[in-house]
Amino acid sequence: MKWLVVLDPIEGLAPKTDTSIALINQARKNGIYVDTATIEKLFFETQAAVLATDAAGFEEVKPLQSYNLILMRKEPPYDMAFHYATQILSLSGTLVVNDPASLRNFNEKLIALSFHKFMTPTLVSSDIGVIEDFLERHESCVVKALDSFQGKSVMKINAADTTSLPALTGGGKSPVMVQKFLDRVYEGDKRVFMLGESYLGAAMRRPKKGYHANFANSEALKADLTAREREIIGELGPWLVERGIHFVGLDLIGEHLTEINITCPTGIVQISELEGRNLAQETIEYFIKLVK
Repeated sequence: MKWLVVLDPIEGLAPKTDTSIALINQARKNGIYVDTATIEKLFFETQAAVLATDAAGFEEVKPLQSYNLILMRKEPPYDMAFHYATQILSLSGTLVVNDPASLRNFNEKLIALSFHKFMTPTLVSSDIGVIEDFLERHESCVVKALDSFQGKSVMKINAADTTSLPALTGGGKSPVMVQKFLDRVYEGDKRVFMLGESYLGAAMRRPKKGYHANFANSEALKADLTAREREIIGELGPWLVERGIHFVGLDLIGEHLTEINITCPTGIVQISELEGRNLAQETIEYFIKLVK
């Protein structure tokens, strides 16, 4: 079996905690031939192809259809280079996880709106007046840029201080997501991994300071699922798989869905350590069955 992993430059990743590296290493332990490439190495000339790097560091041009599976693991932000890469991947004739069409169709913030009944009160708008009205009704809120990731471009504001709104919205031209602030974020933001329709594992990310909860600046704690969280997974699972989205990281605060991470969800190394499991191996086994 032959796989390609499309990702950021490997030398810039954390070898001990990066999810992509964990998957690559585990796949190779299973006897799977794994090449890697950055999105700049994808191209098209009569067919979709890649200048791929093998385990020994040797580069060679190969057609994308020569692979049994392609894992798209390029980290956000989603920009035009990412967009064009998904276009080439759509021409590969090979199974791509997650599906490149879905990566184009669904912004990681906006995708959750299909399940707004599980979310805290949420607004998406570029109009400053509309945002100010939402703030008046919900007081303390967080404002998120739609292309933010790892807690970047997330700001807590309230109705008494809206001076930052022009800058956050590009003068009222760029939409942002505004959500009622959940005090339970201080207890932690729960990262829940889904593999296909099923629950894979979870960890509570408790901020070491402030309210930005991610694996980079939070304490990772063992976490179980509540009945409501299992209800959320049960409803999301079939919807995601139907759209070719098989490897997902949900973010939940106080049993409220906040984001659905589909581009490059991270955390399986930390969750494996907390639970005494090998989530990378479980994921590889799922991908093998998916290919077959």
